Amino acid sequence: MTTSVKNGKKPKVVLDTNVLISALVFGGKPRQITDLLADEMIRVAISHEALTELRRKITAKFPDSVEVLKRFEKLLERDAQLVTLGSIQINICQDPDDNKFIETAVLGNCDFIISGDRHLLGIGQYEDIKIIKPAAFLKLLEDSKL
Repeated sequence: MTTSVKNGKKPKVVLDTNVLISALVFGGKPRQITDLLADEMIRVAISHEALTELRRKITAKFPDSVEVLKRFEKLLERDAQLVTLGSIQINICQDPDDNKFIETAVLGNCDFIISGDRHLLGIGQYEDIKIIKPAAFLKLLEDSKL
């Protein structure tokens, strides 16, 4: 599998909630990844459940970032695939709440799950879906000379 857009195939990813919160609130490498979505260099799949969790956590813990979240939601509406969960059930994560990210990746035909969660990262790969940290994903893109 290539992470290059040179062949016309942009990598498709699932971003876990903590990566999204980091991107929206703190910036850094997670923000670089959401910027790639805005620049149409990657494709993103997200579930209704993950979006609800993101809204809940941002509103409760980072109320100053609610406006940033609203702008990001508009980007997701325009550019992301919204996945409806329930047609498959995957139970391999130590934290059952993390299964939704793998289910989203499978249903969305994704190449990567980008996460900082040690339990998800410990799985490493599910079927053909690699589970990696934001920095590792950015390095793969950089190495493919995008």
